[in-house]
Amino acid sequence: MTVRDPLVIVLAHGDSQSAVNNAKGHLFEDFIARVLSTYGYEEPKRENLNVSESGVELDVVVRHTLDGAEAIVECKAYSSAVSAEKLSAFYGKLAARRLDSPGELRGLFVAIPRLTSDGAEKARKIQEGDQRFRSLNAVTIWDLLLGKRLIREIQEHDRTFSDPAVVVHESGVYTAAVEIDQASRTGLRIVVDSATGSVSQAARELLAEHAYAQGLPVLPLRGPAKPVISTSGHPDPIIVTVTGSSSDFEYQRPASPKYFVGRRKLLGEVDDSIGSGSKLLVLNAQSGWGKSSLALKIAAHIRSTGGQATVIDSRTASQGGYVAAVLRKAAVAAETAGLVKLPDNATWATVAGALSSLEESIWSKDDAPMLVFFDQFENVFKDPDLTREFRDLALAATDRKSGLVVGFAWKTDYVDWTENHPYQLRDEIRGRASVITLDPFGAKDVEVILKRLEKAADQKLSREIRQRLREYSQGLPWLLKKLSGHLIGELKSGSTQEQLVNEGLNVQSLFEGDLASLNPSEAEALRFVARYAPIMAADVTERYTPALVQSLLDQRLVVQVGERLDTYWDIFRDYLNTGSVPIEDSYILRVTPASVARLLSVVLSIGRGDAAVSEITERLSTSENVVWNASREMRLLGLASYVPNRVRLLPEIFDASDLESEIRRRVAAALRRHRAYTVFVDVAEKTSGAVTAQAFAQRLPGVFPAVEVADRTWSTYARAYISWFEYAGLAVSSQKGARIAPEGARGKGSLLTARTIRMDQVVFPSAPSGPSVAFLIEVAEQGTLPLPTTAGGRRAMRQLYALGALVVDNASGSIRPTPGLVENGELVPSELFALLRGVPGGKEVLGAIEANPAVKPAQLGDLVAEAVNATWASGTKEGIGKSFRSWARLAGLSTARRERPKAETMDDDPSLF
Repeated sequence: MTVRDPLVIVLAHGDSQSAVNNAKGHLFEDFIARVLSTYGYEEPKRENLNVSESGVELDVVVRHTLDGAEAIVECKAYSSAVSAEKLSAFYGKLAARRLDSPGELRGLFVAIPRLTSDGAEKARKIQEGDQRFRSLNAVTIWDLLLGKRLIREIQEHDRTFSDPAVVVHESGVYTAAVEIDQASRTGLRIVVDSATGSVSQAARELLAEHAYAQGLPVLPLRGPAKPVISTSGHPDPIIVTVTGSSSDFEYQRPASPKYFVGRRKLLGEVDDSIGSGSKLLVLNAQSGWGKSSLALKIAAHIRSTGGQATVIDSRTASQGGYVAAVLRKAAVAAETAGLVKLPDNATWATVAGALSSLEESIWSKDDAPMLVFFDQFENVFKDPDLTREFRDLALAATDRKSGLVVGFAWKTDYVDWTENHPYQLRDEIRGRASVITLDPFGAKDVEVILKRLEKAADQKLSREIRQRLREYSQGLPWLLKKLSGHLIGELKSGSTQEQLVNEGLNVQSLFEGDLASLNPSEAEALRFVARYAPIMAADVTERYTPALVQSLLDQRLVVQVGERLDTYWDIFRDYLNTGSVPIEDSYILRVTPASVARLLSVVLSIGRGDAAVSEITERLSTSENVVWNASREMRLLGLASYVPNRVRLLPEIFDASDLESEIRRRVAAALRRHRAYTVFVDVAEKTSGAVTAQAFAQRLPGVFPAVEVADRTWSTYARAYISWFEYAGLAVSSQKGARIAPEGARGKGSLLTARTIRMDQVVFPSAPSGPSVAFLIEVAEQGTLPLPTTAGGRRAMRQLYALGALVVDNASGSIRPTPGLVENGELVPSELFALLRGVPGGKEVLGAIEANPAVKPAQLGDLVAEAVNATWASGTKEGIGKSFRSWARLAGLSTARRERPKAETMDDDPSLF
């Protein structure tokens, strides 16, 4: 038997875990005393003893029997290699103690099973320069105990053993090993022996329940005895590989490499990590962000470059021995592919044995890795013992010299971290790994999917459908595929895109659609699976008929993972268990309540909440596009239904006894479910103050990762959201910005008493800055003012509105400054500069002034004319340019007059002399 990092296993009885740990500590202390006595040291004096899930830590002080020299000893007995940092800390403590010790002070560091490779190198260098320091590991202790005949090596000429262990029990010290099946090279049984030949029954019973045994029977090497088997039982591990989708829009499975979209930068990061020698990868993202799809793509990429890769569904991991079985499966596949030649003495009984087998293999390519990727790993976190086995694999992979690369993917929105989750083990894995963090799809990635959707649906998508898919999908690959699949099915069944526009394209409505066709028995069985998922299929078929379970499988609401059943997506599982989904609504509100109030007033005046678009446009002297935008907001907020060429209020709203209250209630409920409101609350809480439109606008691209617009457009959207929050009673505004409204706030303004002033088609700047700024300061001093009635007031208001410096509430007939623009009666230059950049041509004009403060006003007017696609006379351009320069100076820019040529004098004219 080749000795490969023998384990030291301490077994103890106890009525509680605390009692067991206490007994283990004392047994380990006695064992170390016996080891030290072989070096001539007396009974040790304990300084520290700690037994935890990580292992046993013991600090003692001993004195040598011959020369009386004192030594401090630190023992670390873990399930994985001891880090170099632990060694450095001990040697630092040894050096400090030597300063206070008059005589010779020795140091002994015991690392079980061993030090990491860099730790071993550090220990070697220390020993070369310090004769009073020594490091021991499990192999050293094994050889020492064998030499003193305190243990007996397990050997039989016709049997193969691996993974030796020293077993410490109150009845004695034993050796154990795994007997290997000659064909499969996996474990058959655990064999135990002692120097005396006698093995305690109590020790065998405890060993059978230890992770080392992995459910195998435990027998003494010599003499007849009944095998001891774990009471929990350990069937053979079930290993399931992750399979990808068979089409673009099969949302129940991750995307196959053939249908994979985007993520080029992340794939480059993976390449760079593996190329630089990283042996450990972790994919982190929230549910539905594409971790499994990326794992399959990484695996395909590695296979294409000559390596071997296996992606495992970790939901079947439930017992010791699972990790070793996965490594065996991957290694056999790699040998079949010609990547590796496994050694004749390869063993797959334990993780340690499997890793040693891979390390001793012959690899055909130094730069071609063997990737083993564990997907759906959050399920493993439910079992700390199993998580520790994976942790040991992760740490060992980074320290071993082989082509093995290990990957993990778990979702970062996993709940219940601190109470029942082994977060320390998780952090140890992530701390040694190259962490790849996924973001949602961007606008370009979504565009690829939309083009594939048009091809699958065999028709061009309308602007409304494309817009809704971008907004509602939130950049989540899974949700975008489910929405797309729903549209394909509806279109093929005869629905029109116009009809689909009126549907709620949010994930909850789609989940409700999944359940709508189920009969009561199917719905009950589905919720049972969700409650205990992943659950053994046999447990489900004991309660429900196989035909009923097969029906759920055929409808793809339930998927089979080995012998277990689970829902097709974890978010769907959460919905079944809680009745709600963690994904909030996500749609853009582009117009303010004032615009909706104008539309609503006309709809109510024409008929019973139902009016033709043509008649509305005539009444408002506006375009159908303007009406479409405002009516869209009403549909999104749950106020109107979709009817072609008409605007129609929902009957329950029109028939309400208090129409305004019902509208406000519905708007508030809709906005509370919206991601934008969650972000607004987050910004308000982090700043502990008012939220400016500019600060809110900076966060909106994260709410809509699949939407790509100009910065000034986000500012427009931010102001629209804030005005709706204020109307709904969710926010209150002041000069400095918007705050979260107190509980029970009534809301501001009205959608039923619209007093409108036309402000469309206003070009900025159409007048010098002076009158408008004076008007703005006056409004700021009052907080809000009624809509002006004088011609000058209206001109100033239109100018400021076009700039974005004024919030006009037609519904309440009031105006107020944009939050943060005016402080202490003066304009804030930085805020004004941001607004000037947002107007048509503003970015170009400011850039021209910065480049040349003496730029001609007419040139600036040309830039504005080009931005608004206007044809103006030269005098108009000159005036607009002069006005913009005056605004630019208020924003902090320097402007300069053009130098005039000097007038000629007689002295300058040589012809006069």
